[in-house]
Amino acid sequence: MTLFGVIAALMAACCVWLLARPLMKRPAVGGPRSPSQAISVAVTAAVVIIAIGTVYPFASNWHWRDAERAAAANSASGNDMLDRLERHLRSAPEDIEGWLTLGRFHGSRQELYLAADAYDHALHLSNGSNVEALLGFGESLALADQTALNGRAGEMLERAVSLDARNPRALWWSGAAAYQRNALALARSRWQQLLAGNPPPDIAQILTVKISEIDQRLGAATGTAASTPASAPVAAARVRLRIELADSMKIGTLSGALFVLARHAGEQGPPLAVKRLPLGGWPLEVELSEQDSMIPSRVLTAGDDVEIVARISRTGIAAPASGDRYGEVRYHVGRDALVTLRIDKMVP
Repeated sequence: MTLFGVIAALMAACCVWLLARPLMKRPAVGGPRSPSQAISVAVTAAVVIIAIGTVYPFASNWHWRDAERAAAANSASGNDMLDRLERHLRSAPEDIEGWLTLGRFHGSRQELYLAADAYDHALHLSNGSNVEALLGFGESLALADQTALNGRAGEMLERAVSLDARNPRALWWSGAAAYQRNALALARSRWQQLLAGNPPPDIAQILTVKISEIDQRLGAATGTAASTPASAPVAAARVRLRIELADSMKIGTLSGALFVLARHAGEQGPPLAVKRLPLGGWPLEVELSEQDSMIPSRVLTAGDDVEIVARISRTGIAAPASGDRYGEVRYHVGRDALVTLRIDKMVP
């Protein structure tokens, strides 16, 4: 609302200036302005401002009082809940669940250090064995300051995954902590395990790209894709594409990165193969094979009918975002040769 008020004031000032300018013209070259001109300008400014202030609240479709009441009610409700919770913890300071609730409450309001303090209380009460307290403490500090992953936050997250090796949050954050301290093999292992648990598609794509980046930094793809025998049928399975842009796209305006992935139509979870490529050199040829797979049990196989998607991510991240350009085509692995994929659609 502050920004809106500033913009409205500037517009009103422009309106007054446009009306006042002709009123302030000198009657003749070099001649003095009459006092009545200044009075006319002042009256005009007052009339415009009063008219705007009087008419706008009735002409606007914004429910001013309802919005103010809702904001006040939400704030009051949150403060009342906080007061009750703090009173409860003063009378029952050994209530671990109460401290966890307080941590979640502060976290939802982005009061990260207060959240960390509440989780720390729960951690002490549980002798360091409560997984939610470990995760909440580590997450809060990491979100407040990413470098905390190199310190106590990272230690807490590592302890959480040691207590619950299948916890998705623990796997994600312990992988992030390992990545932060350049323990790339450990980060890959944690994120690979999380990916194998079939997370939501957007998370799966992010994990796939991060693992691919780690493999590039390590110098070669690690894991079972590289250990697949050369004589196995999957070794010959590949997808060959010629990717081109629609005529309506201006090459000079494109930025970000290109993601190319293969998946079974309608299937959720990690793709069968994926690559992240820099933009440029249109049209370009791309090949997907078992080396671009992240999970041993999910690889391209001769005879597969797959859906190929090429998407230009404006932000450079794996998750699709509004405004991204993409194209798709069906491909029969082992039968089709070079297939043209045209990027001609936009993510709504």
